[in-house]
Amino acid sequence: MDSELRFRGSGANPRFTKWLANLKQVGSNILVTGEVPDEVSARASRFLYGREKRRFRILALTDQTITSAESRLPEDAAFDDPTTWIIDQRRGERSVPATAGGVTAGLDPLGSDDARQLCDEIQSAIAFYDEKAEGLDPAELRVGVDSLFPLVEEDRSAAEHALRTLGATVRGVHGMAHYHLRVPADDEVVERLMPLFDARVEPASDRARTPNSAGTRRKSTPRPRGWNSDSRDRPPTHSTNSLTFPSRSAPESSSCD
Repeated sequence: MDSELRFRGSGANPRFTKWLANLKQVGSNILVTGEVPDEVSARASRFLYGREKRRFRILALTDQTITSAESRLPEDAAFDDPTTWIIDQRRGERSVPATAGGVTAGLDPLGSDDARQLCDEIQSAIAFYDEKAEGLDPAELRVGVDSLFPLVEEDRSAAEHALRTLGATVRGVHGMAHYHLRVPADDEVVERLMPLFDARVEPASDRARTPNSAGTRRKSTPRPRGWNSDSRDRPPTHSTNSLTFPSRSAPESSSCD
């Protein structure tokens, strides 16, 4: 059984901040779940990407329901920054640093809902930034995948293998990765994937659950409490959130295939 921590807070919760600070030192892979509106997922991404002068960010987009890709990045980052690598499987497009031409020349054209290909390119981007930085410091690398739903729906076995490989790669450079999966916490896919992650975070939402358990296919939803419009890069306020830690870890893999 997974262990769960719930907390209440006003502003940036100190217990959450302490937990996050520890993960920054050792490297981590975080699953972000819950049937929440797109704007909540975007705000969670901005917070987990963070705002620092020296940071390398990789953003992978797969979900056709995302309304604003740019909103996933904090205000001090942009798609055309040399420290930002964008992989957009929705449109078959990528935005990479000008100096990464030699890396992308060896990559296949982007397909859709292809977990193996996404894994390969994220690994290439991590290797590029690790070399560019002459060794990444803890938490300098941030990776975000939004979302896992199309990948799991297309080929769950391939998605699980890719996540196992990426998890090992991210931890190997003491980076931090977050992966969105907009489904309820009690969905069986969450239980299946949880051993692949170091923790699960679920932003609080006070709206009632509806029969649409897939989450990503919803057109619109009410705005939950705790995510104020002026708290762009802060975690939820005045709301109950949960952190879940897996009771067992999955074996690691070094290959996306």
